[in-house]
Amino acid sequence: MELEQYIQNIEDKLQQLFKKLQQSQADNVMLREQLVQQQNELNRQQENIASLDEKLKLTRIATVTQGANLSEDEDAFRKEVRGKINDYIKEIDRCIALLNS
Repeated sequence: MELEQYIQNIEDKLQQLFKKLQQSQADNVMLREQLVQQQNELNRQQENIASLDEKLKLTRIATVTQGANLSEDEDAFRKEVRGKINDYIKEIDRCIALLNS
């Protein structure tokens, strides 16, 4: 009689473990789906940030070209933009000189 109870007890514990395994597997699938959704949302937000950064840069450049009252940071940015433009012009001039020679 004791042996049968012992075997029944083991079978009950195995069934409980099996149920826990199934629940853990279901939770794992759900968590993986949530992870994929969150990764997709993160990618969308990063793309949005990149787009907004580009718009901010264009707005700052437009502000610089309009010559509005600028703060020190904006003035430094304006000088940086003008420096880059001058570098591009010099590079274009060098390319033209190479083409003409």
